[in-house]
Amino acid sequence: MKLKESTMKRSCFGYLAILTILALAASACGDDGGEPDPADTQPAASEEQAGTEPDPPATTQAPASSEDNPSEPVTIGLLYSNSGAGGVLGPPAERALRLAVQDINAAGGVNGSEVQIELADTATDPSVGRDAMARLVSDDEVDVVIGIHSSATREAARPLAEEFDTLYLYGSLYEGAECSAVMFNAGEVPAQQLGPAIPWIMERTGGTKWFLLGNDYVWPRESFVAAKRFIEAAGGEIVGEQYVPLGTQEFGDVLADLAAADADLILPALVGGDAIAFELQAPDYGVGQDEVARLANIYEEGVLAAMGPELTAGMIVSLGYVKEVDTAANSEFVERYVSEFGTDFPPNTFAAHVYELALLWADAANDAGTTDATAVGSAMKGRSIDSVRGTVTVTESRHLAQPVYMVEIASDGEQVIVETFEHLDPAESCDL
Repeated sequence: MKLKESTMKRSCFGYLAILTILALAASACGDDGGEPDPADTQPAASEEQAGTEPDPPATTQAPASSEDNPSEPVTIGLLYSNSGAGGVLGPPAERALRLAVQDINAAGGVNGSEVQIELADTATDPSVGRDAMARLVSDDEVDVVIGIHSSATREAARPLAEEFDTLYLYGSLYEGAECSAVMFNAGEVPAQQLGPAIPWIMERTGGTKWFLLGNDYVWPRESFVAAKRFIEAAGGEIVGEQYVPLGTQEFGDVLADLAAADADLILPALVGGDAIAFELQAPDYGVGQDEVARLANIYEEGVLAAMGPELTAGMIVSLGYVKEVDTAANSEFVERYVSEFGTDFPPNTFAAHVYELALLWADAANDAGTTDATAVGSAMKGRSIDSVRGTVTVTESRHLAQPVYMVEIASDGEQVIVETFEHLDPAESCDL
């Protein structure tokens, strides 16, 4: 069936992103708790879309199918947060997958078959996400699943991918340590996001005293375990560490403690509306960006726009992709993205991961001559592609060696890349 084009036309990303994310602030935000009732936010129906075909990317050319015996379509399932607290991440992920599928089909598809898409919304709820995964792997019988959602949803959905022997490609930045025979992980892990960034920003600012603030679930907690090692190795110290429930909107007590700690640097691992609420209140306690420098590892463009440049100017964000990456391939990618979808919800690090995972999988499936999970998984290990941000490589640990960018937010809200760490190893292990 054909994907239905969205009838909603958004004219201005900054305006609508602010409305969208501030609306999320009223709900519980994050991964492991306080998420919407599944009855209130049901997943969207799956869809497929055919698009115009751009010039083929540099991937393995698929074998031609026989005209006398046309092949069945190959299906990529997208398990993603498209509603609920994390719904702001949905549109860039879906749009990037549509562009990737255009590229794959323009190059001949997968083993001569046309590629189509099935969408499954997790509603930012692990139980809904599990049901959505069950539909993809059991009812829809997709050939592969790409995931952009919380760690809690990943934990709920992975057993189904294992049961149905379906490759599950996870594209969200996360805490690391995932190891499964059906999984590959493209998201930034602490060794990539924080390992080089912490000594870099300490040298840049002269700060040594850190305050760690995160939502109370696995990603911030495990990320901070790694951060403490990096801070100690760089000669820094921890002067405060606090966790707040997902959905926190009142930060007065935390900010009072932060002001009393006399920190030089803050590592805020806060999700969506929580991050916005924290930064809006921080200047009232004398701990805004002008007073205490931030190193943010999940403040993507939508969240930053909702905060506003008067609060974010000077912040440093560590991410694996921003739309300002200076490559010819990225310029073409962003131009295609904007031309087809508009300027609202621009491509972010999650979108880049979806795009790359789809191309990597198709490339491996064409080399393997099959979509069998075991065969394609073997073909993916060690595979590199030249993507929108340069070369990325699947390591033996089933993670991605990739660049990470230090991005400074300018006074007008623009993102400026001030340092690039090329082709960082994830420092993960998975002996399968």
